[in-house]
Amino acid sequence: MVATHGTLRMFVALTVALSVGGTHQSQVPVITRDHSCSGESPCEWDAPACETAWRPGVSAVFLGRATEIREEDVPIVLDGKNALTVKLFVKFEVEEGFLGVPEKNVTVVSGGDLCGFPFSKGREYLVYGRRLESGEIYASICSFTKWKSEATEDLQYLRNLSVASHGGTIYGTAYLYIAPAKPRTMGRMGTAATGQKIRIQGANQSYEATVDARGSFTISALPPGRYIVSVNSNNAVISSPPHLSPIVDLADKGCAKFNFWIDPFAKKDPPETPRGANTPPATDAPTAEHPD
Repeated sequence: MVATHGTLRMFVALTVALSVGGTHQSQVPVITRDHSCSGESPCEWDAPACETAWRPGVSAVFLGRATEIREEDVPIVLDGKNALTVKLFVKFEVEEGFLGVPEKNVTVVSGGDLCGFPFSKGREYLVYGRRLESGEIYASICSFTKWKSEATEDLQYLRNLSVASHGGTIYGTAYLYIAPAKPRTMGRMGTAATGQKIRIQGANQSYEATVDARGSFTISALPPGRYIVSVNSNNAVISSPPHLSPIVDLADKGCAKFNFWIDPFAKKDPPETPRGANTPPATDAPTAEHPD
């Protein structure tokens, strides 16, 4: 996803709150500006469709056109003050239903919690959402919903699901730092960790992938299930980004992406290899740069 669209989402979401009086705090949600979107995954705009479509918070995926939008003011308590935020009810004509959307017309609910996606009437969207008990579909700024014009790769994957081979794929990158960290230096040089082994531990069997000369690794046709992905190294290992889990529930025809930096100059911490979605640039050059 391009940066301008992601920036627009966050701007809209964080500016819809308006002060209002006479609201009883016990009747409305209490929200802070730095809260995460309830029930959603972290906002990773570059996550591939083979991962996005199978996230726990996603149960409905479709391509459609927004034909009607109704706004509703919702009272909240924002940073201790009474406020209003906007909730959208968006009617869609479904052009293609991929997962969990057999209907030709659906209603998407968004907002009411500072996480609203800024839908516009008449535009086409690839919607990733969560089916509610009401039958409506909830989508937020972190549900990976995007304009159709930005969804070329997603649509290619989704349209080929019916003929895709069974099994899941785990892939990513592994790079090796070639110099110690320096004070007041933002980046460090690294090279592809060629030959490095990546361990993929399943419930009943373990697998191994090998990093190639470009710093990439992949293993396909994995049975659906839970896996723990780690680097077989005596050196410290840093994942990018550092906050996600090394555990993945891999869906059939789904994928998971991991990116690692190996630091032979650092003291090794207890094993912890969070999952990541941001890939260091893989080029023909033998080195790469990674910010600390």
